[in-house]
Amino acid sequence: MSTEQNVDRVRRAVSLDQTGFEEVRDDAAFTPLAAGLAAVVAVLGGVGAFLWGELNIDSTPDGFFVDTVILGSIFTLILLLAWVAVTYAVLTQVFRETLAPDALFRVFAAGIVPLALGFLVFIPELNFWLGTMSIALTFFLLVFGLRAAFSIGAMRAVVAVAAGFAVFAFVMSLLITVDNSFATGAFVFETSEDAVTKSYDVGDFEDFNP
Repeated sequence: MSTEQNVDRVRRAVSLDQTGFEEVRDDAAFTPLAAGLAAVVAVLGGVGAFLWGELNIDSTPDGFFVDTVILGSIFTLILLLAWVAVTYAVLTQVFRETLAPDALFRVFAAGIVPLALGFLVFIPELNFWLGTMSIALTFFLLVFGLRAAFSIGAMRAVVAVAAGFAVFAFVMSLLITVDNSFATGAFVFETSEDAVTKSYDVGDFEDFNP
């Protein structure tokens, strides 16, 4: 299938066209492209986190580019896989749904496209809202994708996606500290929270001033 056709099916999926998710579900040849799509989404979030630090705080920790763009993107990809795995486990082991793991991965790759909005978190005044929107839209699109591709009930889809996201968000928050900002997209705000908490603890606001 041509690049234009693959782009079109992802576009249709993001536009809430059920056929887009059905096509990526059934096309095993789309799996490497799905992995590439997930990588692009993660890297865009990492670049957004880096630009947020460069443009919105007085000083960033040493190695901030490596932490956000490189390591942050790698950790995000690993945690996205964990999100898929937890969702798969809930659907198959708890709800006894029948679906192939590779098909679920392809549907997820199309469903996480809104996370790319994390690239825009560097925009002043709008960064928090754009970051929050990227997560909310991703959650909604994943639930829609599961229902469209596998005919899963709404409540089951919500529970499965929420369980996976809980693991994703919890581990991501543990990885992010003032000195190690392994963050992408909206999760970069955890860096500010940790910085403020540390400042209160040590009584010093000079090292890191959001």
